[in-house]
Amino acid sequence: MFINMEAMGMISQLNEQCRRIVLSGTIREESAAQFLEQITAFEYVDITKPITVYIDTFGGSVDAALLMYDSIKACACPVVTVGIGKVMSAGVLLQAAGEKGSRFITENTRVMMHEVSGGAFGPISEMEVSIAETRRLQAIYIELLAKDTGNSKQQILKDIGQDFYMSAAEAVKYGIADKVVPTRKQLRKLTMKSPAKKQTKK
Repeated sequence: MFINMEAMGMISQLNEQCRRIVLSGTIREESAAQFLEQITAFEYVDITKPITVYIDTFGGSVDAALLMYDSIKACACPVVTVGIGKVMSAGVLLQAAGEKGSRFITENTRVMMHEVSGGAFGPISEMEVSIAETRRLQAIYIELLAKDTGNSKQQILKDIGQDFYMSAAEAVKYGIADKVVPTRKQLRKLTMKSPAKKQTKK
């Protein structure tokens, strides 16, 4: 596959100017580290302007997703999330983590939640430890989703018992997103008008 490096450079430059982060593909440690670098750099440049995160992923590492989640929540800038294409597994956590009122999703985006996957193997004692840790991570996943979506932990636990698919409209109803955005023009207007976070007085 031929990669036009000049075009890639232009896109990267545009993303910086628009304060835009594109999260596409599998969520891995490397992409999480890059995400942290980008979001903190934008925050350093201007603490008042919003950062827009486009999310298109099947999911991936829970550890990496939690790093990204904490990066969003710790950011002093308002973080706008835009689900486009597919928002699945760990990606749902990031979509829901955006600034309330500024979590958008395009009308044909597919959304899916499911249980946290583990990779237990080896001696039984080691497998038991691995399973216990997977359960702990799932409890964190459920707790954070409950907080950001407004659903009960019991409801989320029930829903993720199997692959739970939603349309964009259903994701809004569930509390994962705030608004379905049918056009790019409309999305641009909404992201540009995203309110800055209120600064607390000392």
